[in-house]
Amino acid sequence: MAKIWAIIRQDLRVFLTHRSNLPSLLLVPAVMTILIGLVDSGAFSGPAVRLLDVIDQDGTQASAQFLASIRQANPDLTLCPMDNTDKDVCALGKAGVLTESQALDRVADSTSRALLEIPAGYEASLAAQQPVTLAFRSSGSFGSSQAAEQAVQAALSQANAAAVASQIGLTVINRVQGQPLAGDQAQQIKGALYQRALEMEKGKNVSVELTLSGSTEAPTMGQSLQYGLGQSVPGMGTMFVLMTLFGGMAALIVERQQWTLQRLAVMPVSRSTLLAGKILARFCLGLLQFLVVFIVGALLRMNFGKDPLALLLLVIVYTLCVTAFSFAVGSGLKNPAQASGLGLLLTLTLAPLGGAWWPMDISPRFLQVIGHVSPVAWAMDGFTALTYHGAHLVDILVPLAVLLGMTVLLFLVAIPRFRYQVD
Repeated sequence: MAKIWAIIRQDLRVFLTHRSNLPSLLLVPAVMTILIGLVDSGAFSGPAVRLLDVIDQDGTQASAQFLASIRQANPDLTLCPMDNTDKDVCALGKAGVLTESQALDRVADSTSRALLEIPAGYEASLAAQQPVTLAFRSSGSFGSSQAAEQAVQAALSQANAAAVASQIGLTVINRVQGQPLAGDQAQQIKGALYQRALEMEKGKNVSVELTLSGSTEAPTMGQSLQYGLGQSVPGMGTMFVLMTLFGGMAALIVERQQWTLQRLAVMPVSRSTLLAGKILARFCLGLLQFLVVFIVGALLRMNFGKDPLALLLLVIVYTLCVTAFSFAVGSGLKNPAQASGLGLLLTLTLAPLGGAWWPMDISPRFLQVIGHVSPVAWAMDGFTALTYHGAHLVDILVPLAVLLGMTVLLFLVAIPRFRYQVD
């Protein structure tokens, strides 16, 4: 183990003592994180509009109250067509109306986050204490409709709690009186109890944690900027980890050409120890790159979510996956120029494709599917769930499992192909 640590320390020392590496490790990621955060926050073009399409077939006071609860749970959602403006923020066109087929198409192409359908008879079913089912349809992509779904669930919780409270209240009144109230009177009292319970539920300020917010004592940090940082901090972290570790492919080729690897291989160090040291050295560089952008986020008082352990595990698994990727690709390259060019190409392809530059859910559906060939997409799915939606470890098991699977497969390719000699 001591020999592995010696190799790690030596590789890190060589990398950090080259002044040309420091800007790409420290300065450029910090600047890009802030710049992309400003762009994604809407500082230059206004905040992004998040649409939830609604087909209200009931059109009653009860359905209007339900929609009001959704707005309260997530003020960042725009309910279409109800909340459309003269600027047509709902993108409905001249008609200004929305049919079910149009709404389904909008969800499929990611114009809106999801479609909520309130059936006719919703208010009557509530009044009669009968079950009623609302239809919620989304594209099904991980994280893209989670904010809208959580807002609807919060509104449902309020409505269900108020319905239960009104029924219990009516039962208590009947028992106190010793006989049940007449039908019309019972319905009137139950309705009044329902309204009162709903008001009390709203008084609890039920909300959905979906945007990053800094400390309330930081007046310079707006909510929109924090939303942008929630995209740029993990996004730039994932991208610069790619850039740094793919850049390490050229360094390994130089070591072969200078006979550094060959000399190490004939020393009293097993080849497995040598390979482990090289892999872990690159892995540590990736963690260091993440640390830089996370420090930027911390300085701007960004909230990283509720589960630090899940965040740490996601960082580790993603970095290990990219490390395996770089070794799998780099083993077949023959000169540093080839490695540098391919590394830059892979970085500038996998990063935007995987959602490092902008949220995946604003891309067309087919790009969201294609983008998940990139490990960046799975990492960003996990980061989005943790930082925007307050998720925990159990909620990001799918991204973690996929990244671990990629890591194992890539190492199975990389380790047998690793060469110590120059062709």
